[in-house]
Order: sequence, then C-alpha cells, then structure tokens
Amino acid sequence: MRRSELAALTLADVEFRPGGVLLTIRRSKTDQYANGQVVAVVHGQHVATDPIAALDAGLGHRRPDPGRLLTSLRSGAVTTDPISGEPISIVLRKRARAAGLAAERITAHSLRAGHATSAAVAGVALDRIAAQTRHKRLSTLIER
Repeated sequence: MRRSELAALTLADVEFRPGGVLLTIRRSKTDQYANGQVVAVVHGQHVATDPIAALDAGLGHRRPDPGRLLTSLRSGAVTTDPISGEPISIVLRKRARAAGLAAERITAHSLRAGHATSAAVAGVALDRIAAQTRHKRLSTLIER
C-alpha cells in the first residue's frame, strides 16, 4: 500500500477474516473517483514480521472508538489525532535500522516495491502481483 493509503485507513476499513484481514482503501492515486478497493493481508511466516500480529498489537493500544486506524503518539501516549504519511516513513526507517538494514535507502515506497519484488522472485505471475499492488499497467511493474 502507499503511505497515504495507510494513513487514511479507519477502523471501519479493517475486516478480520480467517487467515488475515481485508483492508478497504476508499481512495487512492489510481482510484480518483473513490470507488474503493479491497486489499487482502495474510499472516506472515514469522511472528516478528507478521503484519496481522503487528496490527493486533497496535489495536491493543488504541481505543475502540471509530476513526483513523493509525493515530499519532504524543509523549508516548496514543492520541486520536490522525497520522500523516511522513511518520510512516520515519517509523519504517527506524525499524529498518533496528533490523540492521541500510535505513537511508528505505522509504515508504519500499513497502509496495519490496512486496512486488519478493512476489516476483517467488514466481508469482505479474498479473497477480499487479492485482494485489493495484498497478493499472503491467509495464509499470516490469520497468522497476
């Protein structure tokens, strides 16, 4: 997902299903008319990198009130203020650095691009990768 899409998610956009979650993206760069798109997220192979476990842990710190899924932290306390895209990049670089990766080369775009690259290396067909990443043209995936 794009960082703007992550930042815009609300609690109502998350639907837990066996094996993962469905996230409703209400508007995106490729959906200017806000028709909405659904993205499936499945459990990771390792607890430390499982996005569903991370989501569960985050929800444990968030009040169940309606509103943005990802909110700001102020002085270590969770607020109801919506998060913007930039803090997502900051957190991503911080976690990359903690994992021993070259954090200066990591951006929020790395999430989406890394997913597409990993899927291609694993032998997933380009049309399936494009369906998940919501690329409109296969040529965009090939060029990268």
